[in-house]
Amino acid sequence: MFDDINLVQLLSSSKPIDIARNLTDEQIRLILPSLIWLGLQQCPKNHRLTISAQLLQIVSRFHDMDSIIELFEIDFHTLNIEIKRLQRIKQKLVEGGQQNSNALLNQEIITFEQTTARDRCRIVAQILFDNYEKDQQLITNLLDEPNHVRIVGDVICVLVLHLSHSFKFDILISNLLYSKHAYEYLIRLILNIPTLKLTLAELIVRCSHNDDIRYRILHTFIKLYPIHKLRLLRLCHQRQTLLPLILDLLDYSTVNILLLILSNSKQRIWFKKHQTSELVHNLTKKLFELYRQKQCSIHSIFKITAILHVHCNAKFSTDEVQQLLDLLLSPTTNVTLGLCFLFMIPSLVERNEQTIIEWLVPTMSSLSTDDKLLMIGLFCMTNYNEPLNALVSSTLDFPCRIDPGPFHHSRLLLIQRVFTNDLLVQRFATIQITPNLNANITIKHIPAHFICYLLSKGLCNQHHVQMSSWVWSQILQCTTPIHPIMLTLINELVTTIVDTRYVWHLTQIDTQIIYDYLTSSEDRIPTKMLSLLYLLTLNDQATGDLANQYHQSTRILFDLLPLPHLVEQLTTKDYDAIAPQLGRLMMEQLPQVFLADHALYLETDSQLFSLRHAYKTNKIENLTDQLKTALINGISRKQADQWRRRWFRVYAFRGQLLTLKTAQILLDNNQLTYDDLCADPHCLLRFPFQLYNYPSIIQIILFIMREILIASRHYFERIIKAKQQPLQQTDMICIQDVKSKQLQETLVHTQEALVIQILLDVLHQYKKTACLPAYRELQGVVCSFVHQMFITNPVLAKLVHFQGYPSEQIKPLIYSVPSMHICLDFIPQMLASSELDTQLCGLP
Repeated sequence: MFDDINLVQLLSSSKPIDIARNLTDEQIRLILPSLIWLGLQQCPKNHRLTISAQLLQIVSRFHDMDSIIELFEIDFHTLNIEIKRLQRIKQKLVEGGQQNSNALLNQEIITFEQTTARDRCRIVAQILFDNYEKDQQLITNLLDEPNHVRIVGDVICVLVLHLSHSFKFDILISNLLYSKHAYEYLIRLILNIPTLKLTLAELIVRCSHNDDIRYRILHTFIKLYPIHKLRLLRLCHQRQTLLPLILDLLDYSTVNILLLILSNSKQRIWFKKHQTSELVHNLTKKLFELYRQKQCSIHSIFKITAILHVHCNAKFSTDEVQQLLDLLLSPTTNVTLGLCFLFMIPSLVERNEQTIIEWLVPTMSSLSTDDKLLMIGLFCMTNYNEPLNALVSSTLDFPCRIDPGPFHHSRLLLIQRVFTNDLLVQRFATIQITPNLNANITIKHIPAHFICYLLSKGLCNQHHVQMSSWVWSQILQCTTPIHPIMLTLINELVTTIVDTRYVWHLTQIDTQIIYDYLTSSEDRIPTKMLSLLYLLTLNDQATGDLANQYHQSTRILFDLLPLPHLVEQLTTKDYDAIAPQLGRLMMEQLPQVFLADHALYLETDSQLFSLRHAYKTNKIENLTDQLKTALINGISRKQADQWRRRWFRVYAFRGQLLTLKTAQILLDNNQLTYDDLCADPHCLLRFPFQLYNYPSIIQIILFIMREILIASRHYFERIIKAKQQPLQQTDMICIQDVKSKQLQETLVHTQEALVIQILLDVLHQYKKTACLPAYRELQGVVCSFVHQMFITNPVLAKLVHFQGYPSEQIKPLIYSVPSMHICLDFIPQMLASSELDTQLCGLP
């Protein structure tokens, strides 16, 4: 009777007479207050006059119409004032500690049917709209009397229609729910005042008592107003109330609410309070019905039933198990999803082993096998449960752990019949890479984890499967911030390449592929950073002949990398995952890029890094062409200074390649290599003498010299280490190491001292031909370089002092090199020398 949709339509229809024919008089009586109110409205529009006439025609056949009209004729403004006055009196009595007597109200309730319309409204308002010292007996006496139900319902509707702004609805609803006729009172209130229906329904949800009545009311409300169904059920979920209502009204729009309840451990406690065998069976039946109606996905059914089984200890009947199996074997079911579901409910495997094997084998034989399925196969084969749990959790979309006991039989069956060793190994290289891989992705186990495990266990070496191209493809797809797995992946790849335990080895990433990428228009810093990490790690772990071979193949690649810019980027948070290892390797193998004075010269331009590759290449060519012009025809000082600034700017992203190109032009030798410069650093100073007229260019040359001297030290360390022969005796090994280090230090110090001596000789010669301002400027550049050398290596300062120089060459050092004060520590030794030039260096 209460849930007839015609009741809602009658109040809004333009032809109420037609709608009324579909309703009984008893049903129409429910909304009689609202019909009378609408019929008595003064509506200026002609069509509304017609509607009002039809409404009055409908209500005229009810004998108690006059009693409701009397309610509308009350002076509600005066009544509201009186009710507020009575509430204040009652409040003062309660706050003053005096006992409030309800005897008068009780007497008025007894004679409620004989009282006037105004007194009825006052009595109802005093009892139901007042929250001070609530008397449960008064509410029961008024609302539970059968003869009062219709009359009180009319009064409540009229009061809310006229005084909705004066009362709190939550107090009214809370009081009405104490009545055994609460369902009829509240449904009538909702039907008669449709403008407040959603507010009233939400307040009913928020109340905390009389769940059965609230369930019936909201169930009827949703049937009358289905548009508000999702909103109310979400509110029930939010407040964790009326779970039966959520389950009974389960459909495609509310399945997600059930998934949220079961996926959250705290909300599952709420579910378990209502859980019964009958509830689980009804829920399962409802899910299968929704699936047949295409209102629920297979994934949702598998997830819900898996949670019920794992976390709620739900038991499924034989029929339900068969339905789940039929769903599992359906052609539309994703095999990976179905297999993960089997791991959670191993009872499905029992007595159905052959059927499941026949279902899995064709998928594994297909070339389009899902990567997750291959990873599941590997983890089953290796009994590696932790990542398998994570993979199953991500597939089913809820945290779960496989029970090792029941799973043991299923695992053996799978690795014997489905995930065979030969089949898995042949599919390693077909696994898809992760696009845009970065540390922000939420997936815990990606294909890179799978490849790392293969490499770490030596399975690729054992079965002759090349993975270098796969790793390079993944490097190309990396973005910032760098994912930590890339560090592990590169380390494992390099280890398998140089591992001597296996007869067959993985080949390194093709150098030509890396070269083509670095010389292409691509300019992705994450890829270049990871490429540098791979090359340095390969050089670091290789030994013997392999070390020389890898060094020769990677040398040209270092020239193409923007090393200074990579060093700068390495300090950002985007590269925290690889910064410690990459920074250490660069300090060991490329120490020249960490010059302390780089920051003094590098004028980085953020826009320059976004320019296309061809423009950057043209920049290098322009710089080298200008240097050739300076050597042949000369340039102005302004042009030389501009050239210096451009050189340092391009150096930030071209690094060692620009260094090598500049040195080749200075020495007019296109065959010169970076290793040649490291072997003989002072050859860089064999450029034409007229370049000393350009201090800006000399500043660049000395900058290059600083870089090469540092690189030379590492160059000799590598050569000496490669030539060392393993000896049997430990003492002999120590002696050999000491001699090698001494030889290396002597060689490096000699080279650096030679460079300083050449510069002092040139400065002395330049003084004879140049004007004083030009000489002073060149002296400042040279002495600044010498000062940096002394600060970096104080032993060099002592060596230079004891070599002895003519007094004309000593004066520039004394006046322009602040670090000359180092000689104060060994002046007595200098004065005691038998060499006159050495004694002169020690004189103040």
